[in-house]
Amino acid sequence: MENEFKKCSFAEFLELGADEFSRYESTGKLLKPDPWNAKPVMEWQFIQVKEIQNLMNNGLSYEQFIKIVHDLTDIDIEKIIQKDWISVFKFFKFVESSIKEVNELEKKLAYEPDVIEENSGIEMFNQFGHFVTIDRLAGGDPLKYEQIARMEYSVIFSKLFLNVVDMQFTKNYQTQINRKP
Repeated sequence: MENEFKKCSFAEFLELGADEFSRYESTGKLLKPDPWNAKPVMEWQFIQVKEIQNLMNNGLSYEQFIKIVHDLTDIDIEKIIQKDWISVFKFFKFVESSIKEVNELEKKLAYEPDVIEENSGIEMFNQFGHFVTIDRLAGGDPLKYEQIARMEYSVIFSKLFLNVVDMQFTKNYQTQINRKP
């Protein structure tokens, strides 16, 4: 499949005409992931994961993707766009599959508010996105925000999952206590 295309850099790919661009892009999206020696997603900084997740959910541009590649690999942007287009797409597939892995993991963090929480307006917190997590883990101390944001995603996820389990246990415990005669 890859042999059907001319060898070109990612920069040259970005300059292709619409039809050719579309053909290359659709093929690129079928390639197998290649992490280029990047860390696994669980070792990325929490803030990186959340920002990439947000960009991918809202239509990631190739310019934004190149910045992501730079952030995850420390490779200069000029060197990235000079790499062959196939290689860059393989890394794109790695990032995409990593974010899908995070999305699946985060289903474990899903929380259904009760009627009282809904009536109190819990959805107002949605406008703050992942900042709510950073603020809560920092105990509301803005001097700790940067430290929390830069922690490995695995550490933050583990803490959030522990919080979910703890909250469910507390609710179950309260229910049991309230049932006693």
